[in-house]
Amino acid sequence: MEESLILVSGYGAPGEEDIALYRIEADGEVRKVYGMCHGGSPSFCCKGAGGRIYAASERPDGADITVYELQKEALKQVGRLNVSGRGLCHLHACGGVIFGSCYESGDYFAVDAELTKILWTFSRTGAHAHWAYTAGESLYLADLGNDCLYRFRLSGGLPTGEPEILCQPHGSGPRQILMLRDGNLACVNELDGMLRVLDTEGKSRAEEPASGVADKQNWPGGACLDGEGTLYVCNRGPNTLAAWRWEGGGLSRRQEWLTGDWPRHIAALSGTGFVAAACMRSHEVIGYDCHPDIPVEVFRFPLAGASCVLELEMRGFV
Repeated sequence: MEESLILVSGYGAPGEEDIALYRIEADGEVRKVYGMCHGGSPSFCCKGAGGRIYAASERPDGADITVYELQKEALKQVGRLNVSGRGLCHLHACGGVIFGSCYESGDYFAVDAELTKILWTFSRTGAHAHWAYTAGESLYLADLGNDCLYRFRLSGGLPTGEPEILCQPHGSGPRQILMLRDGNLACVNELDGMLRVLDTEGKSRAEEPASGVADKQNWPGGACLDGEGTLYVCNRGPNTLAAWRWEGGGLSRRQEWLTGDWPRHIAALSGTGFVAAACMRSHEVIGYDCHPDIPVEVFRFPLAGASCVLELEMRGFV
């Protein structure tokens, strides 16, 4: 197994660390290599070109993005930009463009990778803008408030024209989308607790409750894919992680196991078989070896309001 370097971030507490770097050895041993106080609730981070790291500040009174460079065992701030909107909860990098989603105000936007200017904006009444995702020549946006996905054609890396509206079931609350190996889309729905596989026109090909725990209401959080095509979903409420496979036109739940309180985000660590979950209400990040029939916990460490796990490149890291 390979070792991993991960960045974790969270809503934090005043004056406390809310971004940290951890090295995960092949046997699951954890070593903290850096910690800092970003401030402003860095609830989500993404990687951009050249190994840069972009942090979203999920503020109720505005929104800003900060870009960091990884230098040996530290992060160095190299840029920052205020953007319109409130509650910036998600970022997605594609080439030289960074897309963002502001949950509270319903604003989507694109900025340049150097964080010098806003390149594009889009908003809808009643929107809870939660996710931006590029696949091929398309940009998909998840609107949790209006129960739909928007699809824009990309030209020169930026959306062009008016969006196609891919309507989803009333009250479903699409939160996150990911493209599967065969080109279909996995859609995690926060409000009705369902996991759906959609075709590229947004039509459902299969759907199942994201959790098999029958007596707990579920508000699914993040999802990720590992290198073998297994889809992992966080289940908030049941406080479980579930592993899914999409095969033969059907969804099958392979495993589901208990984790920390309110798992908000999850990441599969490449080359390890490990999956790490950021558990917001229990203020911790927990890692599991998912090779066994029943996943085994291999590491656990604290972070106030943990909300994001991001795998970084080990290459060049000291």
